[in-house]
Amino acid sequence: MRELMHEAGLEAALAHVPGYVPGRCEGTVRRLSGGSVNRSYRVCTPAGGYVVRLSPVTDAWLAADRSVERELHARAAAAGIAPRIVHADGNDRWLITELVEGRLWSEADFGKPHSLGLLADTLSVVHALEPPAGAPIDLLGTIGAYARQLQPADPRLEGWLDAAARAWPLSGAPERQPAIVHHDLHASNLIETGAGLRLIDWECAAVADPLLDVACILSYYETAWSCAALLLERAGLRGIDASQLRASVWLFDLHTWLWYCERRQRLSPTQAELDAEQRLSARLMRGVA
Repeated sequence: MRELMHEAGLEAALAHVPGYVPGRCEGTVRRLSGGSVNRSYRVCTPAGGYVVRLSPVTDAWLAADRSVERELHARAAAAGIAPRIVHADGNDRWLITELVEGRLWSEADFGKPHSLGLLADTLSVVHALEPPAGAPIDLLGTIGAYARQLQPADPRLEGWLDAAARAWPLSGAPERQPAIVHHDLHASNLIETGAGLRLIDWECAAVADPLLDVACILSYYETAWSCAALLLERAGLRGIDASQLRASVWLFDLHTWLWYCERRQRLSPTQAELDAEQRLSARLMRGVA
């Protein structure tokens, strides 16, 4: 515990955890695994269980700051599909939420129709939430902004940006109503409880094309493709054809690849991140079709 207190910002954040008293809660703060930039801690006090996330830098995909995350997370929490926010630092240094007790998903869940149906049902709730006032994110603009930051520019980028401009209308996104999207549906962000599925880590959330959430699942997990029709049906995205879905997944892949490339210029990547970047590059080379 004393070693943990040397973590930058942790002591200040713990002061906002209900029931936490310095010096009286030995053994109740535990570092959680995962997170190459953010650092998360499980904190148990007489008042309950909480998760403290420390964030040295903003590492979101779509938003410039964490005010978007807080707003969208709060709306999801009010709908019962995300943990309640207990305290958020005004300078975005930490976020404290209630602890969600349940089964953390694994990669195996993304090959199971029952599990994917549950996830799709949850996404239908997310996409039905009332989005905050303001324009949705401009995915093509975001992709272009990432591309301009890459130095030196990748020689493949010009062709891929042209392909993105074609893929956007092909995906059908301009005709769909924008919605709140979680946009990072990794197994580590999904917890199955007795009351249903809970989505955590809303750092990448935005108001955007709802098909991007399904594209996210299919981009992350190849096994989920066998249940693509089920995902679309249960998530309320009926009528999406195969060409629209492939275009959306390709756009998601391009955006994610650019995020990895830009991030690598600022932070030392892990081997897993380098491997993911390579896999995405290979998929992008196949084209939209």
